[in-house]
Amino acid sequence: MADLIERKLRHFFVLMDRDGSDTLELADYLATADGVSASFGLVPGSPAHKAVRATYRRFWEDVIKPMDADDDGHVTFAEYIDGFTQGVLDESDGYERIRPLLDALIDIADTDGDGRITGEEFARGLTHGFGVPADESAEAFALLDEEAKGHLTRDELQRASAEYFLGTDPDAPANALFGRF
Repeated sequence: MADLIERKLRHFFVLMDRDGSDTLELADYLATADGVSASFGLVPGSPAHKAVRATYRRFWEDVIKPMDADDDGHVTFAEYIDGFTQGVLDESDGYERIRPLLDALIDIADTDGDGRITGEEFARGLTHGFGVPADESAEAFALLDEEAKGHLTRDELQRASAEYFLGTDPDAPANALFGRF
């Protein structure tokens, strides 16, 4: 695994480790789901909120939990790296396992349903949903919105996510997708 990918994964791992335990658990994923939901005004227990939690739970069950080599309910960073390498990097369609989670986030963030994520929508999701500092969220949006059109499309965000998780170009704007690392 390239050093750059490992550094990006470490950064993302820390963002997802909501309780600071240095391991990932289902509770971390559900806390992120709740944070994302709250940032877009989804009422706890509402159908939309339940759908977000279900998406995060499915992602945990299908992608993250299988990384738990010792089956103790906690995924260490070493297990995460091994699992990511085997389940995403070494599989021809490995990124497709990540796509549904990003699609769900885009669906929530696109508050007006126009198929575009504005800088404000992007920042709400990153800052309130993932804990990325506001200045880093704004910086990431500016880097990703290369044409300065004031929004990002689903395809642009999916390409940025793929570059973030798979790319080895140290100068790629997508390296900033989840803030500075």
